[in-house]
Amino acid sequence: MNYKLDDVFNEAYIPTVTFVEPKEFTDLLGSLKTKGKHITLSGPSGSGKTTLARKTLEKAGLHSGNYHWISGREYSEEKTLQNLFAKIFWGQTRDEVICDWLQASGILIIDDFHHLNSDVRTQIGYKMKLWHEKGIRLFLIGIASTTRPLLDLDQELGIRNDLYEMKIQDDNFVRIIISLGEEALNFQFSENTKEDFIEASQGIPSAIQAICRIACIRNNIENTLEESQIIECTMEDIKDAVIRSYKGKYQNKVIGLAKGKQNARSVHNTYFDIIRTIGRLQKSEISYEELQESIVRSVSDPKERSKKNTSFYNCLKYLQSVIEDRGLSDALYCEPVSRTISIEDPSFKLFLSLVNWDEIKRNIRLRSSQYSYDVAVSFSGKIREIAERFKDILEESNYSVFYDFDEQETLWGKNLREYLANIYANEAQFMVIFLSEDYPEKDWPAFEFEIGKEAQNKRTSEYLLPVIVDDVHIVGLNKDIAYLDLRELNIEEIAEIMKKKLEQTPTTGADL
Repeated sequence: MNYKLDDVFNEAYIPTVTFVEPKEFTDLLGSLKTKGKHITLSGPSGSGKTTLARKTLEKAGLHSGNYHWISGREYSEEKTLQNLFAKIFWGQTRDEVICDWLQASGILIIDDFHHLNSDVRTQIGYKMKLWHEKGIRLFLIGIASTTRPLLDLDQELGIRNDLYEMKIQDDNFVRIIISLGEEALNFQFSENTKEDFIEASQGIPSAIQAICRIACIRNNIENTLEESQIIECTMEDIKDAVIRSYKGKYQNKVIGLAKGKQNARSVHNTYFDIIRTIGRLQKSEISYEELQESIVRSVSDPKERSKKNTSFYNCLKYLQSVIEDRGLSDALYCEPVSRTISIEDPSFKLFLSLVNWDEIKRNIRLRSSQYSYDVAVSFSGKIREIAERFKDILEESNYSVFYDFDEQETLWGKNLREYLANIYANEAQFMVIFLSEDYPEKDWPAFEFEIGKEAQNKRTSEYLLPVIVDDVHIVGLNKDIAYLDLRELNIEEIAEIMKKKLEQTPTTGADL
């Protein structure tokens, strides 16, 4: 039989020639044939969920008249279940009419369930028991993080809803896919090539489909060969084309993550270091400690290592929110309790193993700053609320601010004069001093100001940045230094000016 290449190896469509039944196939088939059962099929992108669903439906003898298939992507904007059903069932909103339609549909299959609004997903979870009693069946297909919570809504749902969670496949599964394709197209990959491709695919069905398809194209195999051939090919030979398959999905998101929160420059380039290290370690779960050792402990100079350590933990505080902001929450998860970072999507892991990090680097603004903190603030306790608001605004854009209340666990037990002297003299790019009428009368602000003056004299560029709070004269402050006045500007405006000043600091993409 003569086959076209895209009938054999094709990551974009359901494979016919190279479909291999995963271990879940038989049990899922049994669930489909069991009257009254809801089914939830979860797993990461590229794991073959949709293919498995289609193939089991076919094996069960179910066709389009026995089920109604929709994609959550098409209804992601709907905020309520009622609106969702109105779109599906031609404007119907009454519960009894919707129930009639659902019963007539056979099985309602919702693919890409995770793309539905979270409130809609929750409403579906609450309805599942009631629908079961009315003979309505659901088949939900999505990622695990959005399907698992359904069981928490109703403990009795477990016996009515069969839950299947697909993982990556083993090497033998991948090897069978390759062998089926070789037989159909009348060629063989060399043993070294197979091993290389199996390792690179990381057990992801869609990945091995893409790898084999591209390898065939590069070796001019478009149809079943008349005479058998042995193909020798390496991942390095086809790496550029394979990563192109995933680039559109992940490249810009990884660039955004490497930049940090709200596209601010990553503190000491640490966000870039974090995502690059996750990619290089090639593990599905990485502890904070292992990540820290790879990023921080490799810095030989003790002083620079200390700065890098501070930067690492500053970034870690915001990592999960940055992951969510960049649209990577389906692929990457930061767990503060277990202190681990896990790759939830094997396709993302594959992308990180292939990505050109120099290209990522060229697309972000990496800092050349040698300082642990962008800004250190000095103020009297009377205006702490103002100083804290200033700090919060900067931190929202991921700038690092030395603020005493945020460092209590570090300060505890230390010689404060020695420690703070080092911070204000050596560890901050700029020192912002809030000059209130009681500032010169307080011991610690006066001490910090003296350190700041000495540091200013050693710097080649400006360091002390005064903010006038009250009409006050500070002995030792050069009257020619430009200042901002809190009586003319609000604290939000001053913080924005600070951010613009930080953005003017020279950056480079070569400082790594």
